[in-house]
Amino acid sequence: MSRAVALLGRTTLGLPIALLLGVFFLVPMAMVLQLAFRPYDAHALIGTALTLKNFGRFFGDPDYLWAFGRTLGISAATTVLSMVLGYPVAWHLHRVRSGTARLWLTMIVLLPLMVSLVVASFAWVLLLGNNGVINAGLIRLGLISEPFHFLNTMTGVIIVGTFSSLSYPILTTFAALENIPPDLARSARIHGASEAQVFGRVILPLSLPGVISGGLIVFALNMAAFVIPFLIGGGRVSVVPLMIYQFTLQLFDWPGAAALGVLLFALTLATSWVVAALAQRLMPWERP
Repeated sequence: MSRAVALLGRTTLGLPIALLLGVFFLVPMAMVLQLAFRPYDAHALIGTALTLKNFGRFFGDPDYLWAFGRTLGISAATTVLSMVLGYPVAWHLHRVRSGTARLWLTMIVLLPLMVSLVVASFAWVLLLGNNGVINAGLIRLGLISEPFHFLNTMTGVIIVGTFSSLSYPILTTFAALENIPPDLARSARIHGASEAQVFGRVILPLSLPGVISGGLIVFALNMAAFVIPFLIGGGRVSVVPLMIYQFTLQLFDWPGAAALGVLLFALTLATSWVVAALAQRLMPWERP
């Protein structure tokens, strides 16, 4: 009887989040999935029959395949940069002992998440433009003779994507570092390990789950990013979210847009699963 009551209590507690996910995630995804198998109709926009042609036309066109590859490459580069740049910040935040200093540093880390992505992207346009602050400073210092072309390029999209996503790996890595028992590092030092060995053999391996979880968040966000490729890439960096926008609002090909969305979701899910599986092999202590 007590087990039944406990099970009922857990079910009741989980009901709100289940309803939330069902109404705002599962139902829309099911609608998009069924729309992806509908043919495009020039008059009604959505046909009544079922077809696989929406997927076939994307697999058979190299331009679409390059767009998927470009989206994957930008997301992967942004993820790696975010994890590499975020780790030293998380480590410094972990080592800070002053509560006030940690509070202000945390606020700075969260600042990119507090500013609208549109506003931040326009600010980056002023920084990365041919006559922007960065190019003007480099030319004045004599480091370059002609400005770098950051805007309308993959490089600019990766730079801004890294900035906008950097908070996630910092926070997840910081949480992982905070959960490492101090006694482990102390024991390693007592047994003669140097600081480099303590970090490389104790701290870094134990913090990898936080690093990878933050990287997966960054990867998923950048796979679906629209604002940054649109504003920084100027529409010239063709990625899948921009193509979905074009199919939806310019071509009014909603079945095609739905098929692109399903393929993008499947690619993101499959890549994340592969990365998680590889990470599981790197972390044998996480195996059941």
